Amino acid sequence: MGLALLAVSMLAPTVPPSVALYALTAGAMATMILAIMTRATLGHTGRPLTASHATAAIYMLVTAAVAARLASRLADDASSLLLHASAAAWIAAFAFFELIYGPMLLRQRIDPSA
Repeated sequence: MGLALLAVSMLAPTVPPSVALYALTAGAMATMILAIMTRATLGHTGRPLTASHATAAIYMLVTAAVAARLASRLADDASSLLLHASAAAWIAAFAFFELIYGPMLLRQRIDPSA
C-alpha cells in the first residue's frame, strides 16, 4: 500500500508524499513489530506457531489504524474523527496484544523439556 501511494503521490499532487511515507514506515513497521512479537512469544512459550483469530484481529486493528490515519490526511472535513479512530485502533491493537500474549509470557513454557 505504501509503495502504491508513493507512486500515486509522484503522479498526482492530491496525495502528499508524507502519506506514502507514513504508510511505509508506521504501517509496515508496526505490523512487522507485532508479527515478530506474536511469533516470538508463541515460539518461546512452546506453543504452536499458528495465528489465532485474536492474533488476526490484532493485525487488522493496526492496519485499520494506519488506514484511518492515512485517510485523515486526505479528508479535511473528517480528519479529526479519523485521527481519533486511528488512535483508538492503534491503542486497541497493542492492548489486545498485551491481554492475549502477556499471560503467555508470565507463565512457564508448555513443553518445559525443550
